[in-house]
Amino acid sequence: MFLLFLVFSSVLFLATDFTFAGKCLQINSAVIPACANVGYTYTANFTRIGQMSYQEYVSSEVTRFANRFSSCSPLSKTIVCSRYVPKCSERFEKPVLPCREVCEQFVNDCDKDLKDSGLYKRYVAYCRLLLSEKDTTAICLKPDGFISRTTKETTLPSCETESQPACLEDNLSGLENGTRTRLQNWLQSLEPVLNTSCSVNLRKFACFIRTVPCVTDAGSLLDGCQSLCEEVRLNCGKDLKIHNVFFPQCIPNYPEVDVGSGLCSLTHWPVSWPPPAKIKQNPVTPRSPQVMSKASDNQGEQNNLPDKSDPGGDKQTNSKSLSSGVLAAAVVGFLIVLFLVVLLLHLAIKKLRKNAKAHKRGSAKYVNDSNISSNGKAVTIGTRNKGFEDQIGQSENALY
Repeated sequence: MFLLFLVFSSVLFLATDFTFAGKCLQINSAVIPACANVGYTYTANFTRIGQMSYQEYVSSEVTRFANRFSSCSPLSKTIVCSRYVPKCSERFEKPVLPCREVCEQFVNDCDKDLKDSGLYKRYVAYCRLLLSEKDTTAICLKPDGFISRTTKETTLPSCETESQPACLEDNLSGLENGTRTRLQNWLQSLEPVLNTSCSVNLRKFACFIRTVPCVTDAGSLLDGCQSLCEEVRLNCGKDLKIHNVFFPQCIPNYPEVDVGSGLCSLTHWPVSWPPPAKIKQNPVTPRSPQVMSKASDNQGEQNNLPDKSDPGGDKQTNSKSLSSGVLAAAVVGFLIVLFLVVLLLHLAIKKLRKNAKAHKRGSAKYVNDSNISSNGKAVTIGTRNKGFEDQIGQSENALY
C-alpha cells in the first residue's frame, strides 16, 4: 500500500505544471493593511521597482486612498486595492477585476470625495474599462452581499476642447469651475518645485494629473504617459521631497500607446500585469540519412537564436526549467530514500517479531520426538533440561 502511495505521489509531482509557478503572490497585510480583508488574498508577483518590492512601492498610495474613501462607500477598499494590487488566480492569465457595476457604484457613492481629490474623472475612466456582470462570459469580482443598483450616467471631458488646450497651451478658461480651481491650487502648491526648473514637463504633467483622462472625438481615452511621469519624478523627486509635496507614484502600466504631447491611450486597467511565462519549444524534425542543405542548417540556427524582443527571455525560461527539474529530482530522490528506510524498518521489525515468536516457550517449532520424555509429560528444549527428565517423570503434569 505504501509503495503504491509513493509511486502515485511521485507521478503526481512530476506531472505538476511549473509554467505559472510563482505567478501569484500573497498580499502582505503588514505592508498594505488596507487590503488585508478585501475579499481576496493574492495579487500578481510584480517586478521589483528599484530597491523596493512592488507592494512596498504602492503601499503609501493604497493606504492613503483606501482610508480617504472608506467613509463614503463600503466598496472603496475593493476598488482601490484592485487598482494597485488586483486579484490573481492561477486559473486565469489576466487579473480578476471588479465588475463594472461595482466600480460605478463606488464612483456614485464617493462622488463628492472623488471630485474634491481630483480623482473623479480618473475612476470614471477606469470603470469604462471593466466588464459588466450582465455578460455571462465575464469573470469579474463582486464583494460578498453586493447588490447592483442603477447609477447616474457620468461624462468625461473632451481632450480636444478642454484637457489638451488647458495643459499644452496653459489656457484654463475652458475648464469647469471646480476643475480649474483644483488645478490652480495644485499648481500653487507645486510652485517651489516649479521654480527650481527641475523639469520642463513638470507643469504639463501636473496639469494632466488634474484634467485627464479625457475622451477624444474618436472615443479613445487618453491619460498621461508613464514615461512622462518617470521623467518628472527622476528629475524633480529630490525637490518634491525637500518641499514635502505629494506627487503620485509612477505605477507601471501596460505598453504605452503614445499619441503625442505626453499623452497615451488608456486601453487596459492601469496596472501592468506580468505576462505568462514563455516556454520556447523547438519542434524536432526527423532527419533523413541524406545530408541537409545549407539553407536548412541556417534555418535551424535561426530558430535557436534568442528572441531579441524579450531580453533575458531564454535565460529566464532555462532557469525556471532547470529549477523545476532540480526540485522534481530532489523530491523524487527524497521519496525513494524514505521508501527504502521504511522498507528496512519494516523488515527489521518483522524479523524481530518472528524471532520472538520462535523463541517462545512451548513453541511447536522445537517440539519433536527427540525431546519428548518417555512418559510424554515433559518436553526439553535443547540439551540443558535433559538432566531433569527423571524428576519430571515423577510429576503429575507435563511441563513445557
